[in-house]
Amino acid sequence: MEEIIKVFQNATQLEEQRTTFFSLTKEKKIELLERLKQIKTEVVSVFLTTVYPDEKDKEIQKLIKKLLFRLKTAGVKVEEPQIRGEPAFRKVEEKKEHQGFMSNYDSEGTRVVIAAFETKKHLFAFFHAVTHFLEGLVELKSAPITKNAYQNIINEYIKGMHKPFVLAEISAKYATYLMEEGAKASGKYLQEIEQVRQFVSHVKDEVEIPADIYRLQLPDTVNALSLDRVLSNGILTPFILSWDTIDNDRKEFNSVGTSSSIVLPPYMVEEKKQAFIRVLIEHEQVKQNLMRTRRLLEDYAYIFYCLHELSSYKSLIETIKNPVTEKEMFTRFVRNSLEKTDQQPQPGLIINPYEQVRR
Repeated sequence: MEEIIKVFQNATQLEEQRTTFFSLTKEKKIELLERLKQIKTEVVSVFLTTVYPDEKDKEIQKLIKKLLFRLKTAGVKVEEPQIRGEPAFRKVEEKKEHQGFMSNYDSEGTRVVIAAFETKKHLFAFFHAVTHFLEGLVELKSAPITKNAYQNIINEYIKGMHKPFVLAEISAKYATYLMEEGAKASGKYLQEIEQVRQFVSHVKDEVEIPADIYRLQLPDTVNALSLDRVLSNGILTPFILSWDTIDNDRKEFNSVGTSSSIVLPPYMVEEKKQAFIRVLIEHEQVKQNLMRTRRLLEDYAYIFYCLHELSSYKSLIETIKNPVTEKEMFTRFVRNSLEKTDQQPQPGLIINPYEQVRR
């Protein structure tokens, strides 16, 4: 940032100033504008007046206007920035709709991912996928459907979703990313995914890949929830990890403290269970779930954001960024999976969306 500030103190580097400014992220632009408050010169005034018309972000535009006003009141010469109007005659481009949806995982490790793209007025290309936490993409169906039929499918899903299951509206581009990611994992539907990519090639969304989830904007007043609070949220409760030896590991874990004739006090039983888990999570079969769990937490953070549960979003993002808390979260998932009984409720998550098409 210090090197960038030097550029903005030089009157002969206006084009370099513009190039630098528009290469910055929104966060860095805000940081730069905060720093420029301290430089009350005509160089800054000319720069701000020049970039204002080309800045698309309303919040950044507002900050620039405020900074120009500060310069003006400080006696610095300020030209009124000009907004470039659109030509009187221009080609009217039809804006086509696109939507994406993602559910949380059920106890069987499956979830629903939906993407829809308007191809012409009142007609959509509809893609419905089922992905599995371990196996990747296990089902992909597509159909051209009317807007009414598409809306009926979404409404049917939302009506059929009962807590703890949710269907969050996400970006269409990220929905197709999840389908492609799942196809690479399972080795299935690779040709069909190419078709999906054709529909999404022109789409620009705020979230397109997992890295974008970390850059979502939050009000300064949002505080992260504790891990205990986030884990108790119903969205996370159905999910359990699985690995080849989980049945034997579960029996051994649940028999800790009961396998001898000596009755151990509860605190010693707890210590032995914690020691058991510390050893278990270092086993290769269990450990390989760590990266998948990180992806799950990224997706769940995005779900929380889309549901406006911003404190939970912030908590998961902070958890993933910190190796210590990330491992703690993974350990809790492992423990929850060991403590689950064999009598799991039926998932009740996936319905047949094409019933709505046939009606």
